[in-house]
Amino acid sequence: MPMRPVLARQVFDKKRAIPRMSWAPENLYNLWQRTAPEGPLRKDADYTRSASTLFQQRWKAKRLIRGYHGDHIGTTKFERWYLPQSLPSIHASASSSSGLSQWVEGRSRAGGRTDLEKEARRKEKDSHAPVGTMLFSEVERRLDVLIFRACFASSVWQARGYVVHGHVKLNGEVVNNPNTLLNPGDIFTVDPAAIPMLRAKQQEAVAEEAEVEAEAAAEAEESAEGAETSTSQEVEASSTSETPSSDAVAPQTESALPDAAETSSSPSSSSPSTPSTPSASSTPSKSDTHFNLPPYAAPHIFVPAYLLPSYLTCSAVYVRHPTARPGYSEIPSPYDAGGELMSLGWEWFQKKAPRMRGRVKRWMDPERKRKGEKVLGSANV
Repeated sequence: MPMRPVLARQVFDKKRAIPRMSWAPENLYNLWQRTAPEGPLRKDADYTRSASTLFQQRWKAKRLIRGYHGDHIGTTKFERWYLPQSLPSIHASASSSSGLSQWVEGRSRAGGRTDLEKEARRKEKDSHAPVGTMLFSEVERRLDVLIFRACFASSVWQARGYVVHGHVKLNGEVVNNPNTLLNPGDIFTVDPAAIPMLRAKQQEAVAEEAEVEAEAAAEAEESAEGAETSTSQEVEASSTSETPSSDAVAPQTESALPDAAETSSSPSSSSPSTPSTPSASSTPSKSDTHFNLPPYAAPHIFVPAYLLPSYLTCSAVYVRHPTARPGYSEIPSPYDAGGELMSLGWEWFQKKAPRMRGRVKRWMDPERKRKGEKVLGSANV
């Protein structure tokens, strides 16, 4: 019985609508569905009034945030190696001095809070740093993710291909492992010939120019052949005509030759397809405009604060580890850094993290090395 072919996973499925690290138009539509105020699936992540159990809410939050921040990493690998050792509470509770404070005189009726206390609680909550995205601080140190963040690749999978095929150098040395974690001060360089945004337009322009030159050369040959046939016919006609003596034939043929030369030179000069040498003041050709940005990529063009790219050399410096401060998180994410999704997702991983960390020393890490050992080759893995 023949086996059924394994279908490829639909990363940009519009029904699931899980945002990814990609500039694809389908992914932009999925981002709109999940994050825009008028998005049809935005209310799926609103758990203020939900019939789902706490387990279901945590699982769905984990599924959404990992779909963007770690879809290219296996679940076991992520839980084993990329979860932080500790993460502050996303919604830290204020320390209460006494459990009977709600009955202190001056409170509103039935133990409620006054407007001043509500405003104080709101300011205290807003002053906390949105540390939810710090859950993926180790993922942001990966080489393939940083290449995508520097806008050298249109997706994290394309950036991974750069590294695997040897088009990326880390501190001057070629690196083939996309799981490599960078430290502050590391510099990575991508080969410009491997970036489609820099080579696609140039190759198309060169091919078009070659076709135009070939067509112009063919038309020039045809015009030259037509001129030769016309001159030969005129020479034959002049030789067969009746002349009184040989002295009269010479001036006649000599006068016919310049006319033939003029006719042979006139088509080539008047032909619009004849290639001409460009002058210094002429406009640049298509091959000079070598940058070709993919369609619908404008919303994704941004660089985080912990990267310092140079687009003249196709390189970038990992300046420091990402941080968060009140009202701002440096790790890009389509979801609120201090929102319910990040909070519930961290609660999901918090239950698995201790069990995974106890086994870390048993396996070799994704960088192909153990603690205190040098980097090993792929043959020893």
